[in-house]
Amino acid sequence: MITDCRMELYLFRHAESINNALITTTGSDKGRQADPELTESGHQQAQKLADFITSSTIYPIELTHLYCSLMTRSILTGEYIAEACGLELTADPDIFEYRGLYDLDENGGMRGVSGPGRSYFKTRFRNLRLPQTLANQGWYKGAAEELPDFLERVHKVHTQLLEKHLPTNSKVGLVVHGDFIDQFINHVMGVDRHCSNYIGWGGNWTIDNTSITRIDFTTQTKVVVYINRCDHLKPTF
Repeated sequence: MITDCRMELYLFRHAESINNALITTTGSDKGRQADPELTESGHQQAQKLADFITSSTIYPIELTHLYCSLMTRSILTGEYIAEACGLELTADPDIFEYRGLYDLDENGGMRGVSGPGRSYFKTRFRNLRLPQTLANQGWYKGAAEELPDFLERVHKVHTQLLEKHLPTNSKVGLVVHGDFIDQFINHVMGVDRHCSNYIGWGGNWTIDNTSITRIDFTTQTKVVVYINRCDHLKPTF
């Protein structure tokens, strides 16, 4: 009898960043940072998420692997989870947010910003496992990412996750970003990007800071178990 291979995938959105707080308080992204830090509330959210992951008894989350992007808000959030779970945090250069690193010019246009290189990450994030391809020239280069490149990148991440982790029955966590999670679900479930909906958010799925989305894969099926789970934030946030 052949047993189906299985992978549980958990998509954690990073905690509240300075940019998130800016938009919440002003309704504008004017003054945004290309690679923002977490707010104090964001650090509290990340700790609550980490505590929840290690204490959940309904749909327990028992991670075997944990990845983050090379964006600061993702790394900082991932560090809380890694420490709580006793896991190594591995940076994946392909799971960054749509558009990459950019700032805004005087007309609101997007200008690509170079990301820091290997020496920066080794100094600031000593326990972060870095990709071998990361050099000192900077992990992000060029203009703000265009949509076709983003869609292709999400497809690449999906394919690589299945190839690497499905045969080993892994429980994988990605500490990623709102638009990335939205498009990942779109891609997996065959949904058109940014369908018309009744809310102002441009995506198809509501993805709050430190929310948890779970998708289970086998060799034959894919099931979205839950989206935007935020039990750990109630009622404080």
